[in-house]
Amino acid sequence: MFEWIAALGVGYLVVCFVLAKAYVRPMRGVPGHVPDLTEVMVPEGKDGPDPAWCSPGLLSSHPSQIVFVFAHGYGGSRSSNEGLMLQLAKHGIDSVAPCMPGQDASPQPTVGFGVREAATMVATANWVRTKVPKARIVYAGISMGGAASWLASELDPTAAGVISEGAYARFDEAMRNWFERKATGASIYLRPVVWMAFAMAGINPSKVIPLNAAIKWKGRPALVIQAGDDDLIDLSQAQRLSSASGAPLWVVPGAVHANCYGTANTEYLDRVLAFVKGLGS
Repeated sequence: MFEWIAALGVGYLVVCFVLAKAYVRPMRGVPGHVPDLTEVMVPEGKDGPDPAWCSPGLLSSHPSQIVFVFAHGYGGSRSSNEGLMLQLAKHGIDSVAPCMPGQDASPQPTVGFGVREAATMVATANWVRTKVPKARIVYAGISMGGAASWLASELDPTAAGVISEGAYARFDEAMRNWFERKATGASIYLRPVVWMAFAMAGINPSKVIPLNAAIKWKGRPALVIQAGDDDLIDLSQAQRLSSASGAPLWVVPGAVHANCYGTANTEYLDRVLAFVKGLGS
């Protein structure tokens, strides 16, 4: 009897380990070349340069002074922001979208749950500043990339603005809610998956708090976007970010998680352009 219990325990831990490893090292989707965007290599850290897409204007003799640094979400890639990047370029606004850690073609082996993603965004912004010394950076991202955008503003308080879509205010709360939506009690019986995953990533989920960055940003230019039918991130997370930062909250009716642009692309672009106009020249 004891042997069976021990075997079940070992099997349970093995399954948790496999799930945790898959969590921090998700399958990578590397998008193909987009003719109207330019691939560049952004110097970053010990793992090597990070591939990124940028609008051609950024490398021209007359780049825009406001530049967006985009971050895709967990399980995404640079193509997550492709449509908006192309539309902004038509309006003379440059942007760059690096690969987030552990995803796409990033040299980093594991995801960073917002923390390392924020560092990647700031490294990209610093690269932009070598091309456009007086660039005014807007950090913008989706889901985990949205959370990273808030965290990046804390690392780079000289930024001009923040736009987040489907971002969590606190990662530990969002993760717990996500587990519970999948199965009642999952946040408890799958707790070892969380412990193992964050040990592998070297990150404490209770310390990933974009809300704190939003509080520090209060009163400065920001926009919080949330899908009306988001089954991953609760509306309350967006409401807290909006309240803490003083940013307007736009809830997109009928949109699911990470698909606000796909659901309302015309209004999405209009709101982003209005945001840029509000930054002034």
